[in-house]
Amino acid sequence: MQAATITTIPTVSAHPRTKPPSASFLRSSVPCRVSFRPAPRPNLRATAMAATSQQLIITRPDDWHLHVREGEVLEAVLPHSARHFGRAIIMPNLKPPVTTTARAVEYREEIMKALPSGSSFLPLMTLYLTDNTSPEEIKLARESGVVFAVKLYPAGATTNSQDGVTDIFGKCFSVLEEMVRQDMPLLVHGEVTDPHVDTFDREKVFIDRILAPLVQKLPQLKIVMEHITTMDAVNFIESCEGGHVAATVTPQHLLLNRNALFQGGLQPHNYCLPVLKRETHRQAIASAVTSGSKRYFLGTDSAPHDKKNKERSCGCAGIYSAPVALSLYAKVFEEAGALDKLEAFTSFNGPDFYGLPRNNSKIVLRKSAWKVPATYRYSSGEIVPMSTGSTLEWLPSDQTEE
Repeated sequence: MQAATITTIPTVSAHPRTKPPSASFLRSSVPCRVSFRPAPRPNLRATAMAATSQQLIITRPDDWHLHVREGEVLEAVLPHSARHFGRAIIMPNLKPPVTTTARAVEYREEIMKALPSGSSFLPLMTLYLTDNTSPEEIKLARESGVVFAVKLYPAGATTNSQDGVTDIFGKCFSVLEEMVRQDMPLLVHGEVTDPHVDTFDREKVFIDRILAPLVQKLPQLKIVMEHITTMDAVNFIESCEGGHVAATVTPQHLLLNRNALFQGGLQPHNYCLPVLKRETHRQAIASAVTSGSKRYFLGTDSAPHDKKNKERSCGCAGIYSAPVALSLYAKVFEEAGALDKLEAFTSFNGPDFYGLPRNNSKIVLRKSAWKVPATYRYSSGEIVPMSTGSTLEWLPSDQTEE
């Protein structure tokens, strides 16, 4: 697509879908459109834009993998996601983790109370799968209308995963069977925790040992392999038939390779799990995502940690990307010459996979340079965002386009 020509992408009709029980608070779907155009003319809305500017109008995106924490950190970071996203799948790895429907309902209320006034953002809750989760809890989760998925953390794989699963086939199989009956997706942190497996190979080994056998045993189970990092994951996702396996992709795994951990010294704010991989893996993921495949959708894995906890001698894993994610995704698609495919990745593929309606409202991304703050301060500390101090080219508008 040439920046100097006016191009309109044809309207895309919403796919048929079924809402889960009691999910009436979700917005209904409507046909959607992407437009990419140069400087506005008098008949366009944004008449104040510069003569060389460009903009994208897309259906409001959702974030299908988000950490918002609790307490003062929740209050500090939630507005960044609520400003640009319509909904988000909320991760359950709190201390203690969200293992029951009752706790998920409570946590949802905490999030709703922390939202800025007038926000229409909706948190979609998840349960933390343990060796002791029961099939009855899955039924309660579905009946609640506020729990939309169950998260699998292999015990010890990442932040607050010590209560995770130790034997998915031996201790969780009846729960997974109930999830099939309830059409409840399984969200997978796809790494083994075997200390004999190299850190950079843990995703591939997880696919071989756990994920591929799981798909064979329960082919009707909806599975989202979250924050994929390797060519192996791309090949696996592409090999799965039936539309029951998909993947979320983060901005860091689209833009950074493992060199980013060490350039100019150790870079703790580029450390996340799964860890960044080789450039060949990054290229494979970017190619898959920008191809237009419906198997991939936006999931930032935005994970706020206080600066002092990232920079200490044993720093924690996680990259805070919520304020910059849309700008970075737009950069990836622009560099691939695929801006016409951005909206499907950010706004269509996720709700279609979950069987939820697409958002009604739209947002504008303007080609307008802006500088990422060095930190975001809150009452007892500060959080360093991804691309800290950098200048980004795409600026999402805070204003909803109806």
